Amino acid sequence: MLARAPRLEDPRLALGFGLTGAACLGIPLLTGLLTGHPAGGATVGLGAWLVAGRAIANPAGVRTPYMLGVVLSVGVGTSLGVLLAGSSWLMVAVASALAGLGGLVRPIGVTPALTLLLTAANPLPLDPAPHTGLQLLGGVLAAVLLTLPWRWRRTRPIATMLGETADTLAGLAEAVADPAVGQDEWDERRRTASDAIAEIRTARARRLRWERSRAAEDVAFALRRVFHEIIALRGLCDTLARRAPGAAGEVGLSDLVASLSASLRAYLAECPPEQMPVVDFGDRVDRLRERGAGGEREMVVLVLLRQIAHSAGRIRAALDGSAEAARRLCAPGLDLATLAVPPPLAFDDPRVRHALRVLLGTAFASIVIVLFKPAFPHWLVIAVLVTIQPTYGETRARVWWRVGGSTAGGLVSAAILHAAPGHWPLVALIGVSAALAFGLAPTHHAYWATFMTMCVLLLLDFQVPQTEKIAESRVVLTVVGGVIAIACTRLLWPRGETDRLAERVGRMLDSHAAVARTLAQLARGRAGAERADERIRKAAVDAEMVAAALDYIAKEPGGAAPGAVDEALEAAQRVRDDLLTLISVLRDEPTGAGPVPDVLDAVAGHLRAAAEAVRGREAYEESAADVGRGLADDAARVGAQAERRLTELETGATGPGSRTPASEPGSGRALLRTAAVDQALRSLDADAVRLCAASAGAFATPPS
Repeated sequence: MLARAPRLEDPRLALGFGLTGAACLGIPLLTGLLTGHPAGGATVGLGAWLVAGRAIANPAGVRTPYMLGVVLSVGVGTSLGVLLAGSSWLMVAVASALAGLGGLVRPIGVTPALTLLLTAANPLPLDPAPHTGLQLLGGVLAAVLLTLPWRWRRTRPIATMLGETADTLAGLAEAVADPAVGQDEWDERRRTASDAIAEIRTARARRLRWERSRAAEDVAFALRRVFHEIIALRGLCDTLARRAPGAAGEVGLSDLVASLSASLRAYLAECPPEQMPVVDFGDRVDRLRERGAGGEREMVVLVLLRQIAHSAGRIRAALDGSAEAARRLCAPGLDLATLAVPPPLAFDDPRVRHALRVLLGTAFASIVIVLFKPAFPHWLVIAVLVTIQPTYGETRARVWWRVGGSTAGGLVSAAILHAAPGHWPLVALIGVSAALAFGLAPTHHAYWATFMTMCVLLLLDFQVPQTEKIAESRVVLTVVGGVIAIACTRLLWPRGETDRLAERVGRMLDSHAAVARTLAQLARGRAGAERADERIRKAAVDAEMVAAALDYIAKEPGGAAPGAVDEALEAAQRVRDDLLTLISVLRDEPTGAGPVPDVLDAVAGHLRAAAEAVRGREAYEESAADVGRGLADDAARVGAQAERRLTELETGATGPGSRTPASEPGSGRALLRTAAVDQALRSLDADAVRLCAASAGAFATPPS
């Protein structure tokens, strides 16, 4: 499986990180050469590589305390490797135990076991004490150099970035109904807010693990939704100001805008226990309707006000729904509430089972080494360590990437080692391979496997001259290690009926996505309502199969299905109801081009993404900015139709010789129909989000 070529505009491309990582290795190598101690410089470089390799998951957000903890783990692994060199069976036990502990406790990771194997399996270029000290020195160098305030690190905490974005959106909200804000100033504020949203996206792409990632993700998603709704509000309020300026003052539009702005400013600035309430604009519109005369013009104005209430309600729901995440993100220091009672460990805990897989896989590979004594045996265990992932799908993908990358990197390294270049060419080659490894690692693991293989093989040759056989052995043992890793994840503690239930839930999500896509084609006039009806029936059958599976699991001895599947079934029923409503509205009059088909396609895409997450036992990353943008565009379309109808009514009422409004019902009917479609789409979006979250949450494997 080949990785796509990286593009320079890819926000995950960490070129600055690559150059800094290369400097971590190049500085000690050059220093060793200039002082006449190349082996010592290579030892420092190896320690720097071991520590810098732990930063690839989050190059922009890694912190000094974490890196110093990795340095400590390098010291532990090096010391144990020195002590256990020559004690094969004892090394098997200790390496397996360290690997299992690293699989259970994520901050420990594979570093201690990896360092132990590299130390015990390779001849030391120096005496044990100097070797250990120099390797630790290299680790400290990497920990310090990588955490300096480089421009590429974006050192501002993510909470600060999100807080500034909330303030920017508050300023944008203030301009929604302010007649003093001209179009140029509005465009400038909108560009500023858009840039802030884009900066969050870039930070998320670079930081594979956000600080308190779930909270940051929830807040960022809420702010994106708020941005799109504010843009829609601007268009609606402009229409209201032009066509019915008195209605805005009568219903208190300025109060609504002020409350939205205040809520956004308080959202991440002070983080009160409860978010500041947004004015209940819908209630005010209802009271205005009760007092109105009931003419068609008044009804059109009420439709316009109702759309404003819908957008404000979505902003309020976004802020209220992420209030707890905002509180956690702003809480100073550690969140003691989440640490007070750590989750108990049990054999059924996915973290425990993953740790046992790593332990047993490492032990099996170590026993193979002791019994068969292959050349350069540590690469077999290392391949198992870095390949085993919590789920079978992740492990299988990692195997393909690692085998392909290690093969390519090993072949290039074999050619280089066969040519036996001197130390100065090796320094250049190691620097280039390190820069490519660290710079391209965030884009795809295959790049890391390729250039990391070259880097570490050449680095070992810099310490103690090697032959091309080490590269050939690396390729073969990586393949064998990948087979062991797949066997561990595939054969140890398979989930049985849970796997089948996950497949059925995934099929249910796929069938509901198919309905949404067919309905998008119906809206474009490219499909008939009969096809949509047939898809609805199939989706209902798939939901019934999930319900039947729940009954079957409950009757098995000790059987228990995830409780969230019941919630997913209820959400799926609501999604089908929303889709049926849309079918009834769109059956005779497709909307053609516009936001409606795009929103339906986006909802279908999220349902399919949730299906893949269920099958892969992965968390569903809710990212519905495109849905929010489409709904905001649809709200703007309702506003435009309302303005058009008001213009017709005014012309018909005041223009000479014009017909009465009653004789031109077409635009009024279209307005009511568009408003009905908009309401159904908003309901579908909310129910689809609940369906995706419940389905994926029922099967997601917690991070180990």
